[in-house]
Amino acid sequence: MSRVFVFRCASLAACMRASLACMLLTARIEAYAPKRSHGAGLLHQRSFHERHTIAVCRSGVVQLRGDTGGPLAQARAFVDKRYFIAGAVVAVALAAAAPMIGCTGGPLRPELTVNWGATCGIFLISGLTLPTSELAAAAFRVREHAAIQFFNLAVLPAVMWLITRLLDGLISPSLRDGLLAMAALPTTINMCVALTRSAGGNEALAIFNAVIGNVLGVVATPLMVLLLLGASSQISLVDAMAKLSKKVILPLVIGQMLRPLVAKTIQGRKQALSRTSETLLLAILYTTFCDTFLRGFGLPASSVGLLAVLLGSMHLVCLATAWQLARTIGLQARDCVAFAMCSTHKTLALGLPLFKIIFQGRADLAVLLTPLILQHPLQLILGSMLAPRLKAIVELEEQ
Repeated sequence: MSRVFVFRCASLAACMRASLACMLLTARIEAYAPKRSHGAGLLHQRSFHERHTIAVCRSGVVQLRGDTGGPLAQARAFVDKRYFIAGAVVAVALAAAAPMIGCTGGPLRPELTVNWGATCGIFLISGLTLPTSELAAAAFRVREHAAIQFFNLAVLPAVMWLITRLLDGLISPSLRDGLLAMAALPTTINMCVALTRSAGGNEALAIFNAVIGNVLGVVATPLMVLLLLGASSQISLVDAMAKLSKKVILPLVIGQMLRPLVAKTIQGRKQALSRTSETLLLAILYTTFCDTFLRGFGLPASSVGLLAVLLGSMHLVCLATAWQLARTIGLQARDCVAFAMCSTHKTLALGLPLFKIIFQGRADLAVLLTPLILQHPLQLILGSMLAPRLKAIVELEEQ
């Protein structure tokens, strides 16, 4: 187990170092690139003194400020933009170092503080921050909404079922169940919108489907998991729906009811609320892996690597298929971007607490969660890589 953990931590650290190096290189290139003067329209390059001015903070600490910033500032910016991924690495490392602290029955009492408090908190914040007013313009595009949700909640689970059948005997039953359960999840509520905006897509269409997809997922995902996994899912539908009502639906409804009363208060605190939700999610991840490291991880490092390649390849194929389907039904490029992003993503924010409820008591919970935990950064990395190309297509069509 220790060798597997060391290998994973080293791999994650290498990925973060490579990303940081790329960011530093990009920042330096942009800093020394010629700038256009707004007054005379002439190209000029800022002097070293202008780019690196010394600012003294109120606390008396001297900081270096400029276009590129110091390595520490750039590292902070890198972590700030990738808060969840960096936090996930830290959470897993802490769980590996001292699993007894966050395990079930441990000092933190996660069966109460996390399983109930963190889960309810996540969906309460979702209820408070759902941008219902911004969705009015896209609310009546029924055909597009139906196509996106059908692809995400019906086509992808069917494709994953076929793939797991083809891989029968090559993967463990626990990993097969994890892949099927992940495929039954709805789209992301934040990532698909952010990537759609970055790629010049229809943000309103993305926002609407992110919201409706997650609302549908509360009911559709447990039913789909039960259908795909059958008796091996060990799910009592009545118990699952009762727990979902208490931990998910009730906090969501309360948040929506409170939203008109606190709208002005939370207007300037959306970033803080988003970070709070991500931190609660990291708490769930931490306690999950505390239990995992006490029981053993269940997957060798080689299996994790092969699984990442499989999931990445599948995601690219699904993106291309979704784009072509959107073109086939006559959508413009900006709508195709939203279609592709929303219809292919799978949410970690809903999936992690949801699977903790549905698969409660299963000793192989960490293996079940592995595909979903890998899928989250893969969606972000691949989507970010494709965004410039998609934006160029959108701009070319709109000329």
